[in-house]
Formats: sequence, structure tokens, C-alpha cells
Amino acid sequence: MSHPAAVMPKLLAANITVGNHVQTKIGGLTFNLDTLWATGVAMIIVIGLGIHVRRRATSGVPGKLQLAWEMGVAAIRQQVEGSIGPRGAAVVPLALALFVFILVANWLTTFESGAHFEALGPPAADINFTLALAIIVIVPVHIASIRTRGLRGYIRHYFTPYKFLFPINLVEEVAKPITLALRLFGNLLSSVLMVALIAALGVWTVAHLPIGDVSTFVLETVWKLFDLLIGAIQAFIFALLTILYFDSAMRTEGH
Repeated sequence: MSHPAAVMPKLLAANITVGNHVQTKIGGLTFNLDTLWATGVAMIIVIGLGIHVRRRATSGVPGKLQLAWEMGVAAIRQQVEGSIGPRGAAVVPLALALFVFILVANWLTTFESGAHFEALGPPAADINFTLALAIIVIVPVHIASIRTRGLRGYIRHYFTPYKFLFPINLVEEVAKPITLALRLFGNLLSSVLMVALIAALGVWTVAHLPIGDVSTFVLETVWKLFDLLIGAIQAFIFALLTILYFDSAMRTEGH
């Protein structure tokens, strides 16, 4: 059996790379085509599921898909009413749509292979995707805050409870979309990295054992099953934080 130090160059020769994208430039802007492709696939799946549920919806005994959808809507509505109250009814569709879309996008990790360029990798492994989702959340949050508090009340909340806390309150608001994006991006990027590392074990063949490739397949399968759970948790956290941000934005001094 070869010494582990002797097989390390082979493992390093696997050239593990994460974060590379198929790119093109249009009008001076760089577009990650693989991210756009994966995002488009996730959108088609979500829209298709919505159309299917709508066509199969019934006031009688619901099917399994309709039942799962109704349970999701009820859970989101209960969370919104418990934190924001009746005023937050408009937040339910946004939070639910984000949860389903991010869940489907995250579950594209099933098709990862550890290749240099993934044909259908999770789009959340691209920081541009998660930042776009964060903007979709934060902009309506500030609009809701202005509508609830008025422009003066919105500006005044940056100086509460004390005026000298303005820099801290400002940094907190600026950090919200950044942390929201980085939390989702970091978890999915680490998932892609783990798949690449497990795939690299095929080069190392688990210390040159005859069953090395089989062990690699088993490890990758187990990891992907675990990753599906992580993807669901991250989608739930993103939707939950969206509700909490709206709760904070729509809270008045007397509430």
C-alpha cells in the first residue's frame, strides 16, 4: 500500500475548483451563463408546479401536492400573523414564493458531479444570485417601512432610541441584505466544494483500495441526501428572515 504522502500529488492533480462559471460579456457586463441557465430551470419548475396545483385544485378532498401547498401557505400565514399581524397579509405571497423558489434552486445540488463547470449546479452558489434575492427582499422592506411610519418616522427610526446611535443603526440596515445573501451563498458554495472534494476521492481512490470508486459513490450519495436537507433549511431561514425584516420595518413606536 502506498504511503499517503505519495498519493497526495494525485489528489492535488484533481484540480479542485469551485466558483468558476461559464461567462459571456454583453454591453460591457459579464453574465454567468450557468447561473442564468440553472435559475431559468428553477423558474420553469416552480411555474410548472404552480400551474399544476392550480389546475388540480379542488374544494373537496385535496391531492397530495395541493395538501402540501396548503400546509405551506398555512405555516407561512401563521408565522406572519404571529409576528406582524393582519397588516402583514401582503408578505405571505412573497415569503412563500421565495421559499419554494429557493428550495427548488437549492435542490439542484442533486445534479452536481464535481466537474469544473456544472451543467446544472445550484444558482445560490453564485453570490450574484443571492444578492439579487436580497435586493428583492430589502427594497420592499424599506418601502413598507416608509408606508407604515411615514417618511419622517422612517428617517427618525435611524436615530432611535438615541441620536448618537445613528451610525450603528445605519450599518445594521446596510448589513441586512449583505448577511442575507452571504448566509445562503456560503452554505451552497460549501456544498459544491464538498461534492468536488468527494469527487476528487476518485483520483485518490481512498488510499488505493479496490473499492475506492464505490466508496466515493456512496459518500457522494449520502452527502447529497444530507445536502437536500440543508437546502430546505436554508430556504426556510431565508423566508423566515424575510418575515422578520418586514416585522421590524412595519413596527411602529406603539406596537
